[in-house]
Amino acid sequence: MVFGLFKKDRSADTIFVNGKIYTQDREHPWAEAAACKDGKFICVGDNQDALEYEGSDTYVIDLGGKYVLPGLINTHNHVARRIFQGLYLPLSENQDIDDVLGALCDYMEENPEEEVYFAYGFREDLLVELTQEEASLRLDEISQEKALVLLSLGEQVLWVNNLALEQARAAAQEDGMLTISVPYFMETVAPFPYEELQNRTIELAAEYCARGFTSLLDAGAPLFMDRVYQEMLLTMHQQELMKQRYFGCLEVVGSVMGRRETVMKRLVQKKTHATELDELIHCDILKLHVGGEGISDMVPVERIQELCLEASDRGFDVHVDALDRQAFQDCMEMVTEIRHKGYRKNRFIVASEEAYRQDSGNFNFRDMGTENVFFQPSTRREPEYEYGAMEEAKSIEEVIDLYTLDAAAALGMGHKLGAVQAGMLADLAVFDKNPLELAGPGLFKKLEADMTVVSGQVVYDGEEETMQEWYDLMSGMQL
Repeated sequence: MVFGLFKKDRSADTIFVNGKIYTQDREHPWAEAAACKDGKFICVGDNQDALEYEGSDTYVIDLGGKYVLPGLINTHNHVARRIFQGLYLPLSENQDIDDVLGALCDYMEENPEEEVYFAYGFREDLLVELTQEEASLRLDEISQEKALVLLSLGEQVLWVNNLALEQARAAAQEDGMLTISVPYFMETVAPFPYEELQNRTIELAAEYCARGFTSLLDAGAPLFMDRVYQEMLLTMHQQELMKQRYFGCLEVVGSVMGRRETVMKRLVQKKTHATELDELIHCDILKLHVGGEGISDMVPVERIQELCLEASDRGFDVHVDALDRQAFQDCMEMVTEIRHKGYRKNRFIVASEEAYRQDSGNFNFRDMGTENVFFQPSTRREPEYEYGAMEEAKSIEEVIDLYTLDAAAALGMGHKLGAVQAGMLADLAVFDKNPLELAGPGLFKKLEADMTVVSGQVVYDGEEETMQEWYDLMSGMQL
């Protein structure tokens, strides 16, 4: 029986047969086969139905009775932060000057081979009582032989020693630069190892493939990371190395949230730089951190609301991480006000602790676009904490919904992703075991994919990977 097809006037590129496909189509939850053309499903049903689309150039893949889910969508990770791990010293907005200097000394002692030491994340107003010269001298007391570069949480304040300052001035003079911007300073004095980062990006993509993830939302990264990561994604796209769909956002923290024009300019530039390249790269989300000591207490809620209102007016989605109960209340009132003004089409994702989200019952979103307001656990976690979306799930069915239908809806892609139906993007995750028979929701994170498919193309084949590992092992043995 076929329950999804287009006119049979063209051959499929790929046909998957003999599978147990959990379609997430409530009327037809299971299928045996799926045919794909131009990156989309054109037929979902029985083997016989799908094979009617077979042509001379069609690639037929026998799933051998394996279980198939729609491609998994992870909306709860920090991809860019992960590839930068270990390349800088992370600081906290709660540290005072002595704490920062102490952490820097420890980091330098642990990494004596570095030529430049870079740290990120100190509070924007940390140095308000020091002149630039006094601040540089504090760092000179630690080292005058190696460049020290510290960047504030909102990336508005650079704290450097005199050696780093001299290097930046010399580079600017040679390049004919009249002013030195933060990005220029970073590129000339504290550049990151691009080749190493690109290798990490490719390795991380392969890691996600091995778990069945076909789409990723980067829940936010500092601008200096995001620039490099997006550039690498564009390079990978040009080289046809993309293994997942990427949904990026512009993360804004601290006092920068009060600079509406600057934020909107960055947001528009980010979207323009990567405008839905073959449905693989999307960048149209504004990510804010609201509440918490040292995060947004220097920016009035009204200014944050103005920023969200303009983002909504321009069609951007908004993702807010509410870091305390008051921030959650402020966020709910802000969403209510924006919906009252008629902006109902864009999506609001509100991430917070469960206790705060229980208060959402006090807010009535009825007739105000409630279908576009989503709640999820806080994303302000360690970069490798990537299964946060399921931490409150009560059943395996709920987990699967969270990583397919619900995630697609939150990204505004419910009409394209999250289910195996004719007309939708052909993303699949293939497993040897039946995910629906797992003993509990927590076991979902241990699932390993046998095959991962994006746009109808196999981007990961577990059997081939295993054979390659075996070949590499045997090749390295001395017989």
